This record gives sequence, structure tokens and C-alpha cells, in this order.
Amino acid sequence: MLQSHSHIPMNKPVYEALTFSFYVFLTLAALAYTFWSMIDWPKAFEEVPTAETVFIEQTKIPEKVTRTGDQVVTKLYRLSQEGVPIEVDGQLYRTDLDVKKFQSRVLLNAKYEEQHVIDADGTISKVIFKKI
Repeated sequence: MLQSHSHIPMNKPVYEALTFSFYVFLTLAALAYTFWSMIDWPKAFEEVPTAETVFIEQTKIPEKVTRTGDQVVTKLYRLSQEGVPIEVDGQLYRTDLDVKKFQSRVLLNAKYEEQHVIDADGTISKVIFKKI
């Protein structure tokens, strides 16, 4: 009668050799993964902006600064805190009373170009918004 090979027990030295080989393979795979991932780390860190690269790459000042009408109105409501007169399309706002009277002239959905008038000592003496 023929016996099936599936019931023949594997002898102990062969089993231990296969188990040992499997664990050696796992250890080598883990070491290889660690090694290769460490090689990729510097590449990943090159893509993360640092304070130096942000300063170098993002110091370009846009030629025209634009604001929405909502932002202009917000700036008007901070007029008394900042103490700098604001002119919007020819209307000068110096006090909170000016803001209450003439704020409705600012179109909330419009785009405005922002400019600053700077004194000789370098301080902003007036902010000007012109509708684009």
C-alpha cells in the first residue's frame, strides 16, 4: 500500500534549518529596508522648507497688492487702533465717524489695489485703496 507523503513527519534538523533560514531572511529584509529608507531621508528633508529657504524663495514682494471690499471694510474698522488715515476711491477716512458715514461706498465684492504713502522716517502716513 502506498502512503501519502503529506503524513511523513519532517525530521527535526531540516525543520530547524528552514526556520533558521526564514528568520535570517526576515532579519536581512528588515536591515535592507532600514538602510534604503535612511538613504531616502535626506531627499525627503530637501523638500521641506526651512526658515532659510522660505526667506530666500518667498521674499518677492508682489507689485500690486489687491484686497477685496470686505478686507477694505475690515481695515476701516481698525482705523482708530492703527491711527493711519485710509483713502478709498478718493474718500478719506480719518475717524470712526467717517467710517460710519461713508463705509457704504466700499463695494464688498470689488477688488481694490492697496498702496502705502511712506514718510521720510519710514512710517506709513496713509493707506490708499483704489478699485480695479
